[in-house]
Amino acid sequence: MPPPPAAEMKGRPSPMHPTRPRAALRRLDTLPRLATTALVAGLTAGTLALALPATSASASASASASASAKTTSAASLAGVTITFGDQLKEFQTIFKATNALEGALYTVDWANFIGGPPVIAAETSGSVDLGDMAETPVVFAQAAGDPVKVVAATVGTTTNTSPYGILVPAGSPIKSVAQLKGHTVAVQEGTVEQYYLVQALAHAHVPYGGVNLDNLPVTSASTAVTNGQVDAAVVSQPLIALDEATGKVRQISSGAGLVQTLGYLTASDAALANPQKKEAIADFINRFYKAQAILAKDPALAAQTYSSTFGISLAEAEQAVASVQAKGTPITPAIISYQQNEANTFQKLGLLQTHLNVASSFDLPFNKVVARAAGLQS
Repeated sequence: MPPPPAAEMKGRPSPMHPTRPRAALRRLDTLPRLATTALVAGLTAGTLALALPATSASASASASASASAKTTSAASLAGVTITFGDQLKEFQTIFKATNALEGALYTVDWANFIGGPPVIAAETSGSVDLGDMAETPVVFAQAAGDPVKVVAATVGTTTNTSPYGILVPAGSPIKSVAQLKGHTVAVQEGTVEQYYLVQALAHAHVPYGGVNLDNLPVTSASTAVTNGQVDAAVVSQPLIALDEATGKVRQISSGAGLVQTLGYLTASDAALANPQKKEAIADFINRFYKAQAILAKDPALAAQTYSSTFGISLAEAEQAVASVQAKGTPITPAIISYQQNEANTFQKLGLLQTHLNVASSFDLPFNKVVARAAGLQS
């Protein structure tokens, strides 16, 4: 990977564009070395991340429909294509590993990105119908008026682990978050890593403006801290395990107890307004939840795959897998409240200019349908 770009924000941050941070928005059709193996923020799968070639996959109509409804649905979905905004092939991997999209009439085209903000941008432009991310990009998308809605969610199942962490070079004198004051921290703006940094600094009684921010995509932040080009970086699994395996970094903070592990699927308003695409999206979500449940039952397989794919030890892989355990959930009042608090926090920091009512960023009627079809319980 080439050296990361120069720091683009120093000192107290100025308000950023709500969905398009100054780091480049990236669609990844070919990825650098680290990107081809790195699954970044918003690990909604909860168990497994592989780097497999992009493929097209298909899905049939919902198994819960009647035989006649199946026939009608199959006919209506023939020739339908939905484009999924993936984060470094996470969902492609899940479906490939479980054959969850095998044998179908609608097609899924895959587009790969680093971070949720560029997925939102692609949905807004019309090049992507559905995508995955953590909750933070949705906050800034709503502030920008981007035409997207949250249609499905996952939530972390463990409270003592987190996929998010702050790394420093192995030889750094920095031992705690409190010691980051006055130092440069690489973080991708508009992502959950940024919100985690906000919370970690507050917990350590360090003002957000007390650190110098280097706005880098999470993979570049990982490279920068590993090469000693920044004092610290906020990254996520499996990058944490990969970086620690080099012996060049150590972790000084975890997101456990500071932020939740939420995963969202967001759809463009245009896709939801298309009856055929909306039906395909509902079926896709149902299949994802089933695939996730299959993988969650076999963490040993997930760890072995992590180990062989990323070239890390089985113990390191097991740690990474444990930190991203998640399950499907309906969109609950608790999730909406958590996102509201997050939006309020960004407003207080001056990163949002207006107060948001985040409930309007969720398509609750559609989520109710897909959650019921998947048998999800809050």
